Order: sequence, then structure tokens, then C-alpha cells
Amino acid sequence: MKKFYMILAAIAAFAISAQAQNVGTINVGDWEDSFLYNGSYFDMAPTNFYLAHTGTQMIYTPDLLSDLDGKQNVKITGLKFKFYDETFEEIVRNTKVYLQEIDATEFALNDDGIKQFFEFGEPVYEVQLTIDMLEYYGEDCTLEFPVDFNFTPGKSLLVTIVFDAEDDDNCTMGSDYASFYTSGIGGKAMTYTDNWESFIDYALGNDWPNATAMLGCGTNVELPVTEISYTYEDEQPVVEEGFFLVGDFNDWNQTAEGGRLAFDENDKIEGLELWAGEEFKVIAFDEDGTIWFGGQDDNNVGYFLLNNDLMGQGIMCVEGDNGANFRVEEAGTYNIQLDVLRDFGGAVLMTVTKEDPSAISTVGVDIKADNAYYNLMGVKYNSMPTVPGIYIHNGKKVVIK
Repeated sequence: MKKFYMILAAIAAFAISAQAQNVGTINVGDWEDSFLYNGSYFDMAPTNFYLAHTGTQMIYTPDLLSDLDGKQNVKITGLKFKFYDETFEEIVRNTKVYLQEIDATEFALNDDGIKQFFEFGEPVYEVQLTIDMLEYYGEDCTLEFPVDFNFTPGKSLLVTIVFDAEDDDNCTMGSDYASFYTSGIGGKAMTYTDNWESFIDYALGNDWPNATAMLGCGTNVELPVTEISYTYEDEQPVVEEGFFLVGDFNDWNQTAEGGRLAFDENDKIEGLELWAGEEFKVIAFDEDGTIWFGGQDDNNVGYFLLNNDLMGQGIMCVEGDNGANFRVEEAGTYNIQLDVLRDFGGAVLMTVTKEDPSAISTVGVDIKADNAYYNLMGVKYNSMPTVPGIYIHNGKKVVIK
């Protein structure tokens, strides 16, 4: 049987959730059955190897990322792009990856109808890529970028990637593009290409953020086939705060919507209308589920009877299946007070009073002086126990060695 004092900290921790981490991937386009890009070299994303300096911005909209909806603590952990190697060169590129959350799903237009690049901040990943194209000639290849980026589902993901050759002559021949596979989703990417000036330098220049063919920009580019890796957490049942009362009055429903009654900040419920023979129990919650508290069924009748003799007396609560339902003997209006005796290992006392129109009973926490002994789980002993331990006798702690 679980000891109550072990869960006190959990009950006090309101709205703390246990989390389980998971991994997933999203494919934009058909990774296995997609098409190579055909067209102008500067209309290719995320890069081409024909020019020394390229930059690309790609918008992955919420509908493309809908697999993330409803997931908690999402983190983008990787980007992968697929291309076909049709060149013999060794390519070296200093590469920077930038990730941003944005609300936009399209590139904006200025007053002249020219598309605008987005501003971008600090890179989330930097690497010098060296690709020996001769080794992989005639094969499908991938560019993979590990990243670490917290992402909010429902937003668009803006990906900016900059590739810069240290040597402006480090380019493929005009007929060898090393083409990237396309997703069929047009207009969600824009490119910049140049043999002398980097995309970062362009972003600092007077022409920024305009994207025109005169400046070497492709403005209606298809998204490349992309695999986006991510992690997320499933939210588990919430650890709730405090104690609640359920019973016949709400058909034993444990939920707030089902009419359970919450004890107030003083661990008290007042003005509870009950009819004769109605039953109830106290509940609390921890990570493992519901914890029930009832009374000690001394007479094996299936319940603990709250008769008039017990009004105003402290009754030891019993945790778990060993605790019987509390049953009121008479109909009336009742007040219930809980007290957690932390000095006694977290034992729980319950004091019940019945309102009288002519006199209001006082609430006390004294254990009924019946000369019985109770252990910290509420088990009653009619005589002094012989097993060593801590017991409550006539409202006082007794240590038996």
C-alpha cells in the first residue's frame, strides 16, 4: 500500500505534466518518386553548384507541417534535401542555415509588385561542405543539416540557406547542374545566385530585399523535396492540486465537469446536502492516477457509518482499497474538514459536522477518545500493538519499540 506522505509533494504540484519524448519526420514532396528540376539554374532550391554564391529562402507553410498540430514542445532537429549527381567536380561550400517562425505563407510584394526576401538573423548551423562529385557520379545524393530549433505548430517555417565557395571559380560546368529533386509546390521559394557577391553581402546592400531576375534572383521557385526531422513531447495526465469529494451526489464522477467537489484552501467543504444513507469518499491525484481515502470498516458491513456520535470527531482516513465509503446516518447539511498530519507521516484526518438550525457544531480535529490505536495508514487496533512503529492513540503520537 502506498504511503500518503510520499505523494504530498506531487499533490502540491499543480498542473505539472509528465512528458514522453518522441521523434518524427515530415516529407515535403514524394521522397521516393519525385522529379529532377528542369529549367534555369537560378530557379533551383536549396542551391546549385553552377555558381559560387547562392542563397535560398523557403517557406514551409502550416498545411505542409500539419503533422505537428497538437504536439507539445516541438523541436526541428534536421533538414535533408535530395539531388542527382551529374558532375565530376569536387565542390567546397561554406554553408549557413537560418530558421525562423513566421506568420506569412507567401513572399510579400512591394508597390512595384517585386517579391521581397525576408530579413534573417543568426545561423542555427554552420558547416564547410566538401563533396567529391566524382565519387558519387550518377547517383542520388543528399545534403543533410542537423539543427536545434524550437518550433510552434501553426506557424510557417522560414528556411534560409547560404552557400559560399571560397574560390569563385569552384563551380560546375554549365551542363552539369547536379539537380535537386522538386516537390511540385511552386512559388514557396526564392533564390539568389552570383559568382562574386554572397547572399549575405547582398542582404546588406541597397537592393535588398528586392528579388528580380536582373539581380540574379529566381522568384517563383519550387520547394525542393525535403525531409524535416523533429522531436516532440506527448502531454500526460496532469498532476492536480489538493483534495476532492466524490460520491452518490455526483454518481462518483472524478472530473471537474462531472461535479466533483474541491476542498478549499483550508481543506474544507461547507454546506453539503446529503440524504440518509448517502455515501462518499475523498480523492487526490498523483502521477500514477487516483488515490482514494475512506474509513476503516471495523464491522465488515461495507461502509464506515458517520453517526451523530462521530460528529466533530477526528476520523482517521484509510488510503486505497482498504478504505470503505463514508455513509451518513441522517439526512442533513454537512461540513467536512481535512487535516494532513505531517508530523505523523502524512496521515489524513477527516472531521465531519452536521449543521443544526438551532446550534452550529464546532469543528475539531481530536481523535475520538475510544482508547484505540491507529497506525499511519489508518488501521485500527483495539489494544496496544505489539509491532514496533508510530501510532496515534487518543490524538497523540505514540512510538512503540
